Amino acid sequence: MQDISGRIAVSAEKFLHDLEAGEHGCIFYSSREEMQKIHFAFVKSGLENNWGVVYATATEPVEEVRKSMQRHGIDTMQYEKNGQGDGSLLIVKGEDLYINDENPDIDHWINTAKSVSEMFTSKGKKGVRVAADLSSHFLTRGLIHQWHELEYALEKKMSLPISILCAYNSRYPDLLESDVLRHYAKLYNENKDLVDAHAFAIYASKYNSVVFRI
Repeated sequence: MQDISGRIAVSAEKFLHDLEAGEHGCIFYSSREEMQKIHFAFVKSGLENNWGVVYATATEPVEEVRKSMQRHGIDTMQYEKNGQGDGSLLIVKGEDLYINDENPDIDHWINTAKSVSEMFTSKGKKGVRVAADLSSHFLTRGLIHQWHELEYALEKKMSLPISILCAYNSRYPDLLESDVLRHYAKLYNENKDLVDAHAFAIYASKYNSVVFRI
């Protein structure tokens, strides 16, 4: 269900649960807890519905991500191969995907996505969901052009059985929670180049999250 503004009248969790392959979206958040609530809903519903899942972290150690997932009800032992699970969950460091942040290897980025997708589908998975907070690494270092290159290397709508959910710190911690629609418009106007690389965006807040088609 969608209105003329592009807003989708379902919860972020429901939207992500039903998300099909080929989608490239982003979250705007103002706290790590908000980001993880949405990211991990995407991860958990994917794992429970026969998707392979990759979580790429730039700012947190892998073990910390693993512990956070467990606190959000994700049994990493069941899904991670090194936990004797079925191997449907991979938690990786961002640099394994882009190699050099000053000069990201776009071909490696794309080829890795393809090979991971093929690996999961060969195991009978629907495809792969990728959740990442890599923007925090690039944008806090002023590497905006490099991040643009990585984002736009991935299409809004991909032909491969891959869905990707990026994350951006909205940097407006003093905004009133009730004003999510006006906040979204401000985020879009000030971050249009980043938003336009995606097919949907989620504004995550403590009390309410809003989903938009772009």
